[in-house]
Amino acid sequence: MVVWIKKAIKDLAQQRAKILYRLSLSEAREGNISRARHYIEIALTLIRKANANKPMYLRRGICKNCLAPLIPGVTARIRIRHNRKYVIITKTCLLCGWVRRIPCKKIKARNE
Repeated sequence: MVVWIKKAIKDLAQQRAKILYRLSLSEAREGNISRARHYIEIALTLIRKANANKPMYLRRGICKNCLAPLIPGVTARIRIRHNRKYVIITKTCLLCGWVRRIPCKKIKARNE
């Protein structure tokens, strides 16, 4: 029974973190960056306290330096760079200048 309760707490924390992330996105679009950061701080503490895994949108969707949500054109600039083996997606925070690079493997086209 204890395992079931822990899973329920983790699931509930992830649901609340998703709600808070959506609220932070809407606040950042309206221009209220400080409130958006506050919502993300609350979401991260919920995830940390519940000992749950951080979802992908919290790993890649926020700036690790200033905790602002990364919205293309509003708080982030996104560039795509092609390499021989990889495609590199670069997200730059427009508020603090922090850069995140995400390597992705190229998908080879089939010759049909």
